[in-house]
Amino acid sequence: MIPARSHADAEQARRCIGGELVAEELTSAARGLVVAWLHARKLTDTEIARRARMSTYTTSRIRERLGLRAHTAHSRSTARGA
Repeated sequence: MIPARSHADAEQARRCIGGELVAEELTSAARGLVVAWLHARKLTDTEIARRARMSTYTTSRIRERLGLRAHTAHSRSTARGA
């Protein structure tokens, strides 16, 4: 069974991505979900920060803590062209 806290974190993350909450209103776990989900969509740190309304420093720190490599605008355009 998934703990209730995990469901609450996922709901907060979804609401943040949807523009209903800003990142500073989220738990640390929910901010991690936001970064992971948007990173999976190939967004850059700057794009994630803008979408979640957090600093790029915070975005990159969370991404690094999660062990994710940074996406660049160049790497996205290269991937699209392939």
